[in-house]
Amino acid sequence: MSCIYQIRECMENCTATEKKLAVYILKNPEEVTQSSAQTLAQNAGVSPAAVVRFSHKLGYKGFTALKVDLARDSAERISNFENGIFQQDSMQMISRKVKDLNGSLQSQTYRQLNPEQVERAVHVLLHCRNLCLFGAGGAGVVCLDFMEKLARIARVGIYRRDFRDQLATAAHLAPEDAVLAVSYSGKAKDTNAAVRLAKKAGAKVIAITPRADTPLAKLADILLPIPVAEEDLQLGAIAVRNASLFLTDLLYLGIARQETDRTKVCLRKTEAALQGLREAESSPHRTRP
Repeated sequence: MSCIYQIRECMENCTATEKKLAVYILKNPEEVTQSSAQTLAQNAGVSPAAVVRFSHKLGYKGFTALKVDLARDSAERISNFENGIFQQDSMQMISRKVKDLNGSLQSQTYRQLNPEQVERAVHVLLHCRNLCLFGAGGAGVVCLDFMEKLARIARVGIYRRDFRDQLATAAHLAPEDAVLAVSYSGKAKDTNAAVRLAKKAGAKVIAITPRADTPLAKLADILLPIPVAEEDLQLGAIAVRNASLFLTDLLYLGIARQETDRTKVCLRKTEAALQGLREAESSPHRTRP
């Protein structure tokens, strides 16, 4: 799991000294990877022993192991050109920037992944009565894509584009139902309002969102984190959407894996239906309106 993500996730349970150290590391990751425990302690205003204890708290054998993981995080975040899209950029440069940021966030998403949480989410999705999908804007695209994937294997996901419809759907949920909520910030008021209503009804909540300290993450029974895209907003929104799609693809494959024979039958039926439509549309005798 990403070192930076682990530090952010544990912030709420840190002592004052640990929080001071965590904040310093998050603000100066490149510098920290080149520092000794003594140097970091001096710069952060803590003791060398506190640095070692904090490393152990995060699950590392020592500060050196933490630095190795932190360096990997930093390498994934650093690009060899200035981030952002500018008027003078060629399409070749734009494609390089999109490729670099997409690759970075996909890698971070994979490293933050907790397989046990994914398995829990798949179990909930397999055994819930109704599945409702909540998300707005770009996050709504992720919900719509997941709903369409599920339809191909005869699984129903309910997604309503309009917030009021999402809220109305949430009002009728029960403990045997589940919600998958997607938010790139974790602070989307409309999405969180629907999730709170579903949570009050006892429905299980799975959230795809950054960090454990966001409002949506705090409502979730199961958190599937995505990285925070701190780069240019145009690029960041695209990359975070793709990272979210990576997670919903995992959930889809996890569901399909559990019932392989049933999945194959469903996919064959879906393909046959689509093939029939394609043949009908291409027929020279098709009656046009």
